Amino acid sequence: MKIQPMALVIAAACAALGGCGGGSSTPSSSPTTGGNTGANTPVTYAVGGQVSGLLSGETVQLLNNNGDALPVNADGSFTFATQLAAGSPYNVTIGTQPGGASCSVSASSGTIAGTVSNVAVTCSPMLLKNIALFLDSAAGTILTYAYDAASGQLTPLAGPDLSAGAGSNGILVDASATHAYTLTPGNGTGAAPRLAAFTIGLGGVLTANGVQTLTSDALDATLDVAGDTLYVLQAPVKVGQAATIMTYPIDPSSGAVGAQVGTATVLPSTADLLYRSPVADYLYAIAADAGSTGLGDDSVTAYGIGTNGASTTGQPKPVGTAVATGIGPTAMAITPDGKYAYILNNNDRTVSIYTVGTDGSLTALGAGSPFAVPLGTASPAAPQLTAMAIDPSGQYLYINDIANGDIYQLKIDSNNGTLTALGTPPVALGTPNAGINMVGDSTGATLYAFDRNGGGVSVWTQNASTGQLSPARLSSFTFPTGTAVSTNAFGK
Repeated sequence: MKIQPMALVIAAACAALGGCGGGSSTPSSSPTTGGNTGANTPVTYAVGGQVSGLLSGETVQLLNNNGDALPVNADGSFTFATQLAAGSPYNVTIGTQPGGASCSVSASSGTIAGTVSNVAVTCSPMLLKNIALFLDSAAGTILTYAYDAASGQLTPLAGPDLSAGAGSNGILVDASATHAYTLTPGNGTGAAPRLAAFTIGLGGVLTANGVQTLTSDALDATLDVAGDTLYVLQAPVKVGQAATIMTYPIDPSSGAVGAQVGTATVLPSTADLLYRSPVADYLYAIAADAGSTGLGDDSVTAYGIGTNGASTTGQPKPVGTAVATGIGPTAMAITPDGKYAYILNNNDRTVSIYTVGTDGSLTALGAGSPFAVPLGTASPAAPQLTAMAIDPSGQYLYINDIANGDIYQLKIDSNNGTLTALGTPPVALGTPNAGINMVGDSTGATLYAFDRNGGGVSVWTQNASTGQLSPARLSSFTFPTGTAVSTNAFGK
């Protein structure tokens, strides 16, 4: 081996180390602190902060630079998973609001120069108009959700689900979405017929607000436009006796239901459905011949309430005389402007069409009524037409066939109220959904169809121009196992 001179060895070592003795060195341009260190590796820093005001059971989704989604489900500190290099920007925003609150961000943006820990997310519970209440008939429990009419998303709300009592099978929400009411019919359920009141508080949290026992078994109930009176269709006490409408005032401040006032309004003994105009204080009681024989016993009668023709003691008062429907009426819908009314007749598969007078009276349409429902050619079972919904624009009507899981889509002529079928097949829901509800505005709507037995909800978006339904981004939704939804009510 050839031995190098010592001076050369020392010089080579000093060159490798960047200098020896009295020489100088140039410091690295990269910081030496932060998330990562090492030669030529940019230093990164975490971005985070604090969340406050979030209700128990709710979740807010946070985004940084429109990505790196972070769900937060409790007050306290948060940190995004992705760290950012020094000198890069950060911008924290809300990706998805919690169902019952509105969250805002402060100290949300800047340039990375070190660890960021001062982003503040503040959540404030709010009163909800977009609340959806589902009544679980198996447990008598009210399940509370917020809905997003654009996406169809259903979000569970904070607070415990409350019991409406065994046997409850009807639920209502007032126009202000601050009170809800459930109906327990009695009628052999083992529970006394009653109305239960609930207050809808901040974040959609329900609190019980008293119970009013009814004088006899109940069949249906509805609120007046202002939400200060409940009307209950009560069954005949004995065979052959009349059905009645009973009037129950509501305390305007608390929402509690008071004792029945005035005398009963007498109806035909076969009356079993009660509806209200969406724009004026008129009730409509539908009487269906129990045998569905088509002998002319199926009818609808208008009643004035409130300032629109009610008696001096407040109970409903008939407007005109009963008007015939088709055979086996099962549902009623009225356009949002209150001009046209539709009654669905299951036994003869038709829709009866009426014009609504200024006094609330109904006049049967001439040409075009009754309208024969265009049943699906591939429907394997005899149709069971049980529910209708009109979209918020008043241009389209949808009919539910629970036997075949179909929705029939119809166009409403705004000039005369007549119906025509859309030029597309019925929408196949895929499950025997038993009830439908529509929310939205004139630019488009979302249809919710729920399965009473399976506890599922399918969600469909409406094309505002054509009326055609198509699956929403949320194509399906399932309640907790064991839920059997009997009905629902949407704040709108």
